[in-house]
Amino acid sequence: MDATSQQAMMVGQRTARDGAPQPYIEVRFPRGTSQRILNAALHRLYANVEMATPEKERWNVHIEMRPDILIYSGGCVYLELAEGTPEEAERATAMLKDLVS
Repeated sequence: MDATSQQAMMVGQRTARDGAPQPYIEVRFPRGTSQRILNAALHRLYANVEMATPEKERWNVHIEMRPDILIYSGGCVYLELAEGTPEEAERATAMLKDLVS
């Protein structure tokens, strides 16, 4: 079994510093997973989010690394929304949920 089969993903939403909603997909691997595996998984997820984002949406996609926190390694891919409205956050979160299901 390789490290990518041991990953866990979850969709959530946090609040950015400016108060706007920030939907994300968090990826967790067992602690000690190599940095190369983490980078590859997050960049693959980043590409999937970019490709799934509808042309009409003006969202920016970002990667955040979180190596070796407590009992897991990982990071997240999150969306910086254009307007930050609840409706936009709902659309973005639904898109991310579709990607991980």
